[in-house]
Amino acid sequence: DYDVDGVMSTTILYKTLKHLGADVIFYLPHRQKEGYGMNCDAVRELKESGIDVILTCDNGIAALEEIALAKELGITTVVLDHHECQYSENQNGEKIIKLPPADAVIDAKQPLCEYPFKFLCAGAMSYKFSKLLFEAFNKEFVYNKEFLSFAAVATVCDIVDMLDENRIIVKNGLKELTRTTNTGMRALINLTGISDREINEYHAGFVIGPCINATGRLESATTAVKLFTENDYNKAYELAKELVDL
Repeated sequence: DYDVDGVMSTTILYKTLKHLGADVIFYLPHRQKEGYGMNCDAVRELKESGIDVILTCDNGIAALEEIALAKELGITTVVLDHHECQYSENQNGEKIIKLPPADAVIDAKQPLCEYPFKFLCAGAMSYKFSKLLFEAFNKEFVYNKEFLSFAAVATVCDIVDMLDENRIIVKNGLKELTRTTNTGMRALINLTGISDREINEYHAGFVIGPCINATGRLESATTAVKLFTENDYNKAYELAKELVDL
């Protein structure tokens, strides 16, 4: 997705996979040209460019046709989403859940999911998913603090219920955001004039969040992901300036 939650999710998954040695790209749909979520043209384009695996983040649970096409083209697909499942009703008015034909569907809102907390946003889900991937590769989770801060921003900006795990993620993640070592986030914090503050939910939701959202609404959210994956401060500064100007 091209909102804050989608940008944070994409950044987390991209940096994780790259760190673990994957040959990986990120793809965000253009709001005006493609609209929300997966689209069949993009799936075909990715296949032609040699993509073998697609991980969705912050969408995909409703992309039945698009994921069916991906599977038809031989692409392994993993859905990482927090939205409600689609369903139809039978003659008795009973709900029939319709899940996409992906290789894995990770969404706590699907009926058979036993995960106890149902209100994580995609950024928080990606943070947890990333942690598990590092464990699977027997690698130290070097991005723990950084990704926790990203999950906190996503949680605030996606306006999910501030309960249970979400409250813990935000409380601890905002502390990490104040002292972030992410080059792009540091540049954005400096340019928005909040570098001397203890960053709280207001700064996440009404200063940092709108800068990220503006890219997806006015141009392309790709710029925001580039910002948070950039290690050169001068380049990050120019990207952050673009976000602030938008």
